[in-house]
Amino acid sequence: DFENYTSKGFLYNVRIVGRLNMNDSKFEDTGFVTETGKGYFILKDYEGKRYSVGGVMSYKEDVSAEKIVMRIENKSTVFYKAKPIETKNFEELYEHITSISEFMEFKGIYDIAISGEFTVVPYSDLNEELKKIIYCKNAHFDNETLKLEQFSIRELKNLDDIIKPEKIYTGDFWVIVRTEKEIDELEKYGIKEEDDDNPYIYKDSIHIRL
Repeated sequence: DFENYTSKGFLYNVRIVGRLNMNDSKFEDTGFVTETGKGYFILKDYEGKRYSVGGVMSYKEDVSAEKIVMRIENKSTVFYKAKPIETKNFEELYEHITSISEFMEFKGIYDIAISGEFTVVPYSDLNEELKKIIYCKNAHFDNETLKLEQFSIRELKNLDDIIKPEKIYTGDFWVIVRTEKEIDELEKYGIKEEDDDNPYIYKDSIHIRL
């Protein structure tokens, strides 16, 4: 289920009740799934701490889970591919993404996330600091490229504090708009026509997950 909802761009949190394997103490925490593997997943909690979580009989992972509860936070998701832009900082990028996503305000915007590669000037090796970002699947520097995966734009202003950029150059990047209200089948056709008139969105790039 985790990979299914992640691939559809949904924002969800997971509550874990179980045992810490290092000392068999009770464990209870809530956070986001950032990675899945065979028989385990990685949970990042709201303080940025990461735990490997396995089943009730697991012993290799940090936590053996007795109860797992997933809560979906948004109703539908709209993906579109945005064209490259240049900004002075991440706050300016935030304003740009918010502006070009306004066509979804009629369904209520719960959250907006982005995935892509961004060149940041000057370059800083701050991967340890980036691990503290909460609302994202992944954020890290690969050489001089900042790679973001399902990164909530609510965190972009925090990046200004961490990285202190002078200039940001984007390539093509994906925007994921997470809505408060569910999109119905008839509304899908009108939404998909929005990229015809928006100069910042690639034509025919909009797709919807319910």
